[in-house]
Amino acid sequence: MESLRRAGVVSTSGQGTVARINVSGGGVPKSAVDRVEVSLGGIVGDRQRSRQHHGRPWQALCLWSVEVIDAFARDGHPIAPGAAGENLTLSGIDWSTVHPGVLLRVGTVLAEASAWAIPCRHNAQWFTDGDFNRMSHVRGPVARVYATVIETDSINTGDAVRIVAQV
Repeated sequence: MESLRRAGVVSTSGQGTVARINVSGGGVPKSAVDRVEVSLGGIVGDRQRSRQHHGRPWQALCLWSVEVIDAFARDGHPIAPGAAGENLTLSGIDWSTVHPGVLLRVGTVLAEASAWAIPCRHNAQWFTDGDFNRMSHVRGPVARVYATVIETDSINTGDAVRIVAQV
């Protein structure tokens, strides 16, 4: 874990900011927007290409760390915020502390991290060797996480994010 901290992948903070908000009419990459409305179903207007493995209430939001994305990019992978389908790219959060069961306050929205987002083949394009499992939770604190929305409102780029409860 200490080597990840030195590489900038893991900070020591339980608070940070929304670095980027990402939406799409379907598929990846998702494009940046400055503000979104968040319902119990997720970001209003955001869609996934396939609803077979997406769009359930416990998958209302997909969160990821800009520090993890930047570490992959520094290793030569053509990945950037929004590319892997996360709705909210967060900055400054100790990503090793974000896991299913954690409550996060994103602006005024309250969400509970519900499950790891299992990587799929559509994300192979973001890795030079096609190994999309590099972003799997089994490889360490590098995975995206789904979240259930508990309290709705809007989210803006730059909003504060803080962990309000750990399991």
